[in-house]
Amino acid sequence: MEVLGGIEEASYGLVRGRVEWKDGRDEPIRLVLQIAGKAVAHLDTAGNHFELDAGVALLPSEPLEVLAFNTAGRQLASFKWGEIDRQLPPGWSAGSSYRYPSFFVLGAAKSGTTSLHVYLDQHHEIHMSKPKEPFFFEAEYERGAQFYYNKYFGGWKGQRAVGESRHRNLYLPYVPARIFSYNPEARLIVLLRNPAERAVSHWWHWRSRDLEPLTAEAAFNSDMERIASGMAVVTPQEIADYAQELAKDARGQHRTYIDSGYYFDQLQRYLQYFRRDQLHVLLFEEFIRQPTESLRQVFQFLQVDEAVAPWVDVPRFNQSNPGMWDHISHRLWSELIDHYAPHNRRLEQLLGRSVSFWDSAPQPKA
Repeated sequence: MEVLGGIEEASYGLVRGRVEWKDGRDEPIRLVLQIAGKAVAHLDTAGNHFELDAGVALLPSEPLEVLAFNTAGRQLASFKWGEIDRQLPPGWSAGSSYRYPSFFVLGAAKSGTTSLHVYLDQHHEIHMSKPKEPFFFEAEYERGAQFYYNKYFGGWKGQRAVGESRHRNLYLPYVPARIFSYNPEARLIVLLRNPAERAVSHWWHWRSRDLEPLTAEAAFNSDMERIASGMAVVTPQEIADYAQELAKDARGQHRTYIDSGYYFDQLQRYLQYFRRDQLHVLLFEEFIRQPTESLRQVFQFLQVDEAVAPWVDVPRFNQSNPGMWDHISHRLWSELIDHYAPHNRRLEQLLGRSVSFWDSAPQPKA
């Protein structure tokens, strides 16, 4: 490779790093920033540090890459986010465990975690992972903390709170023990949505992208059969198989539309390790209706300046594509509502508040 360097930071809309000629020559280098293979910015530099403005918030788990070219247009190098090799910074470790990340937005899927991730990333005392959803605890755990830091948190500048937002961390049964072992003092944030509505949105997320061949009813029935069979990801071999087969689009081995809404079971797995005061639960409906107040509560929970909340830009991200409710019959909606009712009762006991409005929710309109 004729040039050296790498991406050192990716935060909100900016990508920063360094690049230089290996032989020290003083000749321009053209840098092109690509997100998911699409060029979004370029810069001509004589070397050393660079900053590229993506023009968009760097949110999803999409590949981030900076290509380096000479003046004749020949590609010299490709720098991918997470491939720079650096030691853990001082203060990242805490004895036999780690101090950072200091909090985790655990899920649930299709419940507003992308929006919350972006909102939190706007706080000057918070550093959020890039991409939003690290695979570390579900599939990369054996690679260690230095890999985790370099791939997802390279832009940290000493912010007092560091977080990530992988929604599968809530669902997968083996993850709570791993997070506790990594940081037993971590704070946990969970966003919960009406599980019937969440299941439909989860199915439509893949169906509308032509990645789910089954209708909603057929997909939900298939999922129920898998649940009844006891199929899960629990044993060391099942965990290894899951990690090996994790798709690039972050799907697992099987559908999880239905039991991703078994919130009581998922929270109980975390409370086997963490204290109740380490867990903060938000309801999706309240988060959407009052985002600023919800943020104030989260900032207070994370012990950062809550006065910032009114100044955070709060657009909604990752909303479902149109047409979702055209595919859901009234009968199927009623069956979903009835299925989740006993699970919701158990959740109420854990939360100490009612979610009965989920049980009587009318089917949303198309």
